[in-house]
Order: sequence, then C-alpha cells, then structure tokens
Amino acid sequence: MMIRRIMGLGVSTALAVSAPLVLTGAAAPATASTTATNCSQLASAKNVSATTYADRLVRAWGRGDTAATNCYASTAASRTLFGQAARGGIHWRRVSAEGAAGTIYVTYHDDARGGDLTIGVQNVGLRSADGWHAAYTARFRNEPKAWNAVQWSDNLVRAWGRGDAKWTAYYATPRAVQQLRAIAAKGGPHWTRIAAEGAAGTTYVTYRKTVTGRTLGIGVSNAGLAQGDAHAAYFVRYR
Repeated sequence: MMIRRIMGLGVSTALAVSAPLVLTGAAAPATASTTATNCSQLASAKNVSATTYADRLVRAWGRGDTAATNCYASTAASRTLFGQAARGGIHWRRVSAEGAAGTIYVTYHDDARGGDLTIGVQNVGLRSADGWHAAYTARFRNEPKAWNAVQWSDNLVRAWGRGDAKWTAYYATPRAVQQLRAIAAKGGPHWTRIAAEGAAGTTYVTYRKTVTGRTLGIGVSNAGLAQGDAHAAYFVRYR
C-alpha cells in the first residue's frame, strides 16, 4: 500500500491546550433529513421570521438538499450557494441579523473553515402567497476554506487534552471518543505532533506525550472533511 508522507518525523509541533470555541447565537447544526421533492413537503414558510427562514435555507444547503434550498432561495441565491459547495456543511453559526430597505440580512460564520455568508431575505417575500423564494441574495466574504486533516486532529487532541467532552465528541466519532476516554478522561497538555501520513482516504496523525514517551495515533477521514461533516476523526491508536 502506497503511503504519502505529509509531514516528516523531524518536524514536531507542541499543542497548546487552548480555551474551547464558544458558540453563541447559533443556528442549529444541519442534520441529515428526508429530501423534499417539492416545497409542499416542507414546513410552511409563510410568515416565519426572516432569521428562521434563513436558518432553514442554510441547513438545507448544508446537507446538500437541492430541492429544499431551491424552495427557500431564488435561482440566483441558490446558484451562489451551490457554486461555493455542493454541500455547505454543518458548521455555520448565525452571528447577526439586520434590516435595511425591506430586507433582513442574516449573517453566518463557518466555525470549522472560516468565512462568512450573508443571506438577504425580503420581508415582502415572506408575506407572499406561499412564502417561498424569499431569500434572494447570498454573498460570501472570506469564503470558507476547509481545515485540513492535521488541523482537525490537532483540534481533537486539544479538546481531549483539556477534558472538553463536548468538543471531543464533535471532532470524533462515538467509538473514537470512547477509545480516548479509555486512555484518560483528560488527555493533558503535553502532546507533541511528530508525524502525519495519508493512506486510502485517511490521514493518520501521530503525537508523542513528552512526559511519558507514549504515542497516540488519530485517523481522520479526508472525505468527511471535504463534505463538511463533524466526527471526521474515527481511528485511535495508543502505544
């Protein structure tokens, strides 16, 4: 099996155990759901608030639900969203909403990849016969760039290191979380990244604990990251 070396063994990066990312004013994460084949299958959009409407749109785009996205968005707005990514991912957090000239502009930040998205929702559109297609603009600023697998793994090890159960569970699958917690409920701050290798769609990142010499291997799904999924770290090996 061919292995592609991403970072040589000679490079070591100490991981500081930083404070957890705090989500405030967040739209609920996009989750998988049954894809609507027409707008009538969705919850009524008439007279909902502009922020709720924009949240629904971002969730639909986040899970790659083209039909639902096209119900909430105009053709131009939908084209802009899917032009950025076929699946927006689950990391979008609503950070603000402000009105101007009959439009509510709702802005989101991608906590995993950076970048901001502003959705413009027409008030008159929300009050139309069915309420669909009221989101008529979508604008990206500092477009999101995906974290690579090494950064994702570092984030997991930091979260586990500080004993942050919430974010450990966010970055890793339940099985991987269980394996980490079997090692220690709080991994501590002394992990140094010593290597990363790619093989068969997974990036394997290795850390050494400076106080004991033990090593920890984390496997991150490259496909999971590309699709904007949480829980991309699925493999743990401790020696």
